[in-house]
Amino acid sequence: MAIDKGIAINHSDLLSTGGIKQILLRSWQDDDDVTFNNDAGRHDITSIVDTGNSTADWFAYEFKNEEASLTVNATKENGSTLFECNLSFMLPKLGKAKFHELQNLLQECMMAIVIDSNGTQLVIGCSEKYLNTASEFRSQTFLNLVSMEGGTGTAFTDMNGLTINMTARQFELPREYTGTLNFYTDATPSATLKATSS
Repeated sequence: MAIDKGIAINHSDLLSTGGIKQILLRSWQDDDDVTFNNDAGRHDITSIVDTGNSTADWFAYEFKNEEASLTVNATKENGSTLFECNLSFMLPKLGKAKFHELQNLLQECMMAIVIDSNGTQLVIGCSEKYLNTASEFRSQTFLNLVSMEGGTGTAFTDMNGLTINMTARQFELPREYTGTLNFYTDATPSATLKATSS
């Protein structure tokens, strides 16, 4: 791929806002069907669905405001560029319901859609380069939980909760999700916020 154009910065870029608005997580399924778009001037994902279905389910993870971040660090070695995508968010107040859901994340191969404060939807843990040969689309560069830190604190004014750190080591920059996301609340007593992608 040759350099085909420069990068212009417009007025709205200068007024962009930091931070994350929403985090959606899901486990990779063996029959996931992901549509990558590599057309000229594009580097995005237009669809994520379960094979045979028209949608895929996502689960929203809420967090303490202004405590979530996505960082992308690129390093090049022996001709390969590695992008380490680190997602961090803080869950306030320790408790069994949160512990139960976090326990479910420990052994999962995941992907995430991170929606920043400007409305950009970035997919991490799902890249086209170095696809897993055992499955048509599941990448070897999935997102996984790497650490949790936190606790009760000591003083009354200390924060009570856990900071969750997740990492995807992939060989391309995160792609923007340009498909459709529909948010809804399920009918369970806990009224979990969910989304479907198509």
